[in-house]
Amino acid sequence: GYDTRYLAEVNFGYNGSENFAKGKRYGLFPSFALGWVISNEPFYKKSNISKIMNSLKIRGSLGWVGNDRVWAYDPVANTSTEARFIYLQQYEYVDTSNTDNSYIFGIGDNRVQGIRQGRVANKDVSWETSRKLNIGLEAGLFNNALTFNIDYFHERRSDILTQVQTMPSYVGTVFSPANIGIVQNQGVELEVNHSRFIGPDFSYSIKGNMSFARNKVIDMGTPLGVLPYQRPEGYPIDTPLKLITLGYFQDYDDIERSPSQLALEGNTEVHPGDLKYKDINGDGIIDDNDKYAVGHGLAPRFTYGFSFGAEWNGFDFACLFQGNAGIKRYWQDKFYRGCIDYGSVINKEIAEGAWREGRTDAKYPRLLTNLDTKNTQPSDFWVHNKSYLRLKNVQVGYKLPKKLLQRLDISQLRIYTSLENMLTFTSYKGIDPEINGTTYPTMKQMTVGVNVVF
Repeated sequence: GYDTRYLAEVNFGYNGSENFAKGKRYGLFPSFALGWVISNEPFYKKSNISKIMNSLKIRGSLGWVGNDRVWAYDPVANTSTEARFIYLQQYEYVDTSNTDNSYIFGIGDNRVQGIRQGRVANKDVSWETSRKLNIGLEAGLFNNALTFNIDYFHERRSDILTQVQTMPSYVGTVFSPANIGIVQNQGVELEVNHSRFIGPDFSYSIKGNMSFARNKVIDMGTPLGVLPYQRPEGYPIDTPLKLITLGYFQDYDDIERSPSQLALEGNTEVHPGDLKYKDINGDGIIDDNDKYAVGHGLAPRFTYGFSFGAEWNGFDFACLFQGNAGIKRYWQDKFYRGCIDYGSVINKEIAEGAWREGRTDAKYPRLLTNLDTKNTQPSDFWVHNKSYLRLKNVQVGYKLPKKLLQRLDISQLRIYTSLENMLTFTSYKGIDPEINGTTYPTMKQMTVGVNVVF
């Protein structure tokens, strides 16, 4: 820094990783930051605005970060696991107990053990790079009784280590990840704080923060044969593909006028009360080619929180709210499913709201067994809004007067009670909007305690 007005910082990181071959092993990752404390300028101190906004600072930073962690597809486990040394060719041992992968030579079922080529090496694999830009403004008003920070951020991850998808299946092997992915994330963050003392006995503080973020896939090496509206490029990360519903079939004439849905798996006939799906590609047939991007991925677009605290004559109070918006998730499981599964209970809301002949206010399609999947197809009908506002914590306490504690040789004694997760405001039909489906929910807790300082 210079003269408490101008700030600058430069960093360089030169990192190496054994996950990459020689010549690809090292990466240079610099970062730069600048700041200007405008409120310390002589011209600002002389201005009238300094009487209201006593502090003002702008700052910006630009930096690059590298990632050497590689996730590769394991065909044996049928999952992605963290891989190392993918620049080296791998070979797999095959024993006779593995009837799917062992070899047969000669006449009859004579299986032999041996070694075969595993995942194909990628000698060109190198660092995944993230370029991060941040521009911010900090300000304090009324002698910092009110402060706020606002930041714009932009991140572009390139050369993401992504599984190769462009090789046809008849090649007969699995390829190592390659540096082909590009993802962008940008948004705004805001933080506001206000605190004040009113007389010698009362004080309070209010804090709030929010973040709006939007990510987008730029390139994931998607094969050319994928339909344009089913490609991940242009959508948020992990945006699911679902059928689009148009309500229910009202009668058999409606069914005859609509595209055929018999191409869907497990769908042999259609009746009034069944879900009607949209023919996205206009070929007159509803199938997997009519699935469309639904929602905004797995991360909320908007997160926020605010808190309030106050103290008066030994009493103190504090509460914290948090929430998010702009997140939708697909949910169907044995506790919430639009069908009858023998041996399992059925959701009461679905049972009472199911379509029946003559009913005009049905909220769910007609009930079928779990063997008939026409109404339980992955569709936007089963996509739920998981936005919520939750009272995370409320705490009330009281500090006993020091005069009363002096006789007991105690410097401070505080009695308090705390409540956690007691109120949630949401339209989500699941147990808890912070979890998926019906897994273990966030616990509600009440605590009563005493803090003693000797």
